[in-house]
Amino acid sequence: MTFPRASRIGASVDRLGEGPVWDERENCAYYVDILGRSVYRLAGPDWSQRDVLYASDRPVTCVLPAEDGGLLIVESDRLVTRSVEGDLRLGPGLIDDPERRFNDGICDPQGRLLVGTLHGGAVSGEETLIRVDASGQVEVLLRGLTLSNGLGFDAAGKRLYHVDTLRHTVSTYDYSHPALTLLHSFDVDGGYPDGLTVDAEGCLWVAVWGGSEVRRYTPAGQLIGRMPVDAEQVTSAAFIGEQCDTMLITTAADGINPAGAGDGGLFVALAPARGVVGSRWGGATRG
Repeated sequence: MTFPRASRIGASVDRLGEGPVWDERENCAYYVDILGRSVYRLAGPDWSQRDVLYASDRPVTCVLPAEDGGLLIVESDRLVTRSVEGDLRLGPGLIDDPERRFNDGICDPQGRLLVGTLHGGAVSGEETLIRVDASGQVEVLLRGLTLSNGLGFDAAGKRLYHVDTLRHTVSTYDYSHPALTLLHSFDVDGGYPDGLTVDAEGCLWVAVWGGSEVRRYTPAGQLIGRMPVDAEQVTSAAFIGEQCDTMLITTAADGINPAGAGDGGLFVALAPARGVVGSRWGGATRG
């Protein structure tokens, strides 16, 4: 099934737009431009009101709402918290290799951060997925990844979905025990799987870098829908809005020469399914 084509909002162009997320308390969405080193807030009736919420001196890879109303911001090598009042706290460096950085992240139902890594140099299959709790304790959940990317949970929080981009795989893990157990994987062809989100019916929506679309899969990997996007490098998607029935899609212009009219733009579409509100960071953002 082909869903209606997503529509461009605004005229912004992001080098590497990523990580859209809905904040149901503030009735707004956030996303990052990783290479633009910024966090943005989207609001307004048509989501075209776009404000810079945070600007950094290094890549910013994702942003997640916190339980106390602030934000957890993941930079290339460290975590940053921003309180409701705008106060910032910078965490210690967690990555030593200057060619390696954090990538996509999500909070689990216990309020812990899951975030993976990628390497800017040669692919070595040495990337990881880690989990960080509110006290700052770090544990490694997965090793041997090529490029850790999109993450999602089922409604019960018992299944974790994870994208390993350069292997073209979306994998399902049992998340009901301290250690992850691989249940099954499926391949994504015609581009590279990037970010993902999960709808209220349990289906996975996968952004396809190089595929100009967001695809809907069953958890078992059956392709059941495509949403065309007028951009080559589609990076991620999230359900936003009071009814969680609008899909916000990010894209990237970096590396495309000449870039097309939609490359790096933001897109929205009325989704054929509703999303679910994600879990929040359980740590404090106030000093």
